[in-house]
Amino acid sequence: MVIYIVVIYIFVAILDPYGLLKRKMKRDFYVCSVLYLISFTLAFALSMHWEIPSPSPLIVEWIKKLY
Repeated sequence: MVIYIVVIYIFVAILDPYGLLKRKMKRDFYVCSVLYLISFTLAFALSMHWEIPSPSPLIVEWIKKLY
């Protein structure tokens, strides 16, 4: 599963941002790259069956403090 994730993300990384650089949209390219890196990190962690902490308890605590 890990191999599939890495191969797919490499393929998308080569094809996707090329159009942004070709049109000289550097800011959009950087935003796309950061989001791509976050997405890859989460996908890789999930494929390795690592436990990802959920922000839900923190959000619940904040909502409780409001009321």
